[in-house]
Amino acid sequence: MSDILGIVGSLSAPSNTRAAVEVALDAAAAERGVDTEVLHLAEYDLDPADGRSLEHYTGDTAEALDRIIESSAYVVGTPVYRASYAGTLKNLFDMIPRGMWQADVAPFANSAVGLVATGASLHHYLAVEKELAPVLSFFGAHLAGSGTYVHGDHYGDDRTLTDDTVRERLRTLGVATVDLHRAIEDSDALSKLGPQF
Repeated sequence: MSDILGIVGSLSAPSNTRAAVEVALDAAAAERGVDTEVLHLAEYDLDPADGRSLEHYTGDTAEALDRIIESSAYVVGTPVYRASYAGTLKNLFDMIPRGMWQADVAPFANSAVGLVATGASLHHYLAVEKELAPVLSFFGAHLAGSGTYVHGDHYGDDRTLTDDTVRERLRTLGVATVDLHRAIEDSDALSKLGPQF
């Protein structure tokens, strides 16, 4: 179990998206003393989502879903393809339960989530707010700010983030995700909004 799970929706390894998510997680661990882990979809052989209930998943899929269910807060990162988040991440979202017919657990409901998107250019900046945010709202998550978009010019040749402004925004996102999680825990109202339908 982790206090904050970084979900990396990239099938690349090494991955620009993972590098960005890890900056946020490292700051959360260093500044707020939380445990962090990374769930990188490149390392898992996930089943295609087909509507089955949670207990019918096995292998890598069951392990990935268990890690999500057992975590308290999340930083979700995705590369942007065709102006939207990765299909691998969409497939994972389609298997995560909402506390309704698939299972009686709803890991994203009333949870703090920080969002990260990466792309080759500035053109996909709106993917964070217009693509990722609505999906997490569907789950009843609380979003830490408006997320962070990172593009190719922010990286060096070795996939290291070289832009200090972006690194600081990612660090702030990681810390803010922890702070939001703690605020939700302390608030009766924030901790029971969940999805409406």
